[in-house]
Amino acid sequence: MGRALWIVLWLLSPLVWALDPCTAQSEVGSWCRLPIERLHPTQGGVGMLQVERTRASLAGKSPKRLDKLMKKKEIPVVISPDGQFWLVDRHHLTTALWRSGVSEARVKVIARLRDPANFWAQMRANHWAWLQDERGRPLDPARLPVRVADLPDYPYRTLAGLLEDAGYIDKSQQVYFIEFAWATWLGEQMGWAPVNRESVAERLQQAKLLACSRRAAHLPGYPGRLCSKG
Repeated sequence: MGRALWIVLWLLSPLVWALDPCTAQSEVGSWCRLPIERLHPTQGGVGMLQVERTRASLAGKSPKRLDKLMKKKEIPVVISPDGQFWLVDRHHLTTALWRSGVSEARVKVIARLRDPANFWAQMRANHWAWLQDERGRPLDPARLPVRVADLPDYPYRTLAGLLEDAGYIDKSQQVYFIEFAWATWLGEQMGWAPVNRESVAERLQQAKLLACSRRAAHLPGYPGRLCSKG
């Protein structure tokens, strides 16, 4: 059996999850297990290069380290008035798991909203949804991808994620979706030059300089710790 397949089967083992299935009545604050295909995204896309890097890092870990990682990486969900499960963070991790063949994930219910008329207003007020596309244009909730598997590529979201991983964005406040504000701003500053496997290293170097400049001072998470050392 190949190592990648073995890891997938290990992740799916009931002994690993040892949790009850999620239901519309799952208690707020509880952990449960849910098919990934039932998770509804609350953002318009993901950075696919970052997803692939996450997928590769999962495949390279020992079972012990994977178990430790999955206990640490909380996948938070909100239950809507109609009993649907909305993924409010960890879209990249969840997409990487899905693309690795994992069909079920450990999630934490962080809220249940009961007012259908104000559902999206409450989601936005709590920073549980990002209703803009990669270029900052308004995104109607009806246009959000239905499933994690449907999320398209936002290349500049990859760049913002790599910038954060490198220490150039401060996310100590743990506010969801700040990378999207950075992705839009970086794209505007860089003229939406292509971000792909061939260009990502060069673009990241440009992004690091931009991230520490005064032009970025209005963005959440400015300055990152490496900027502060400069």
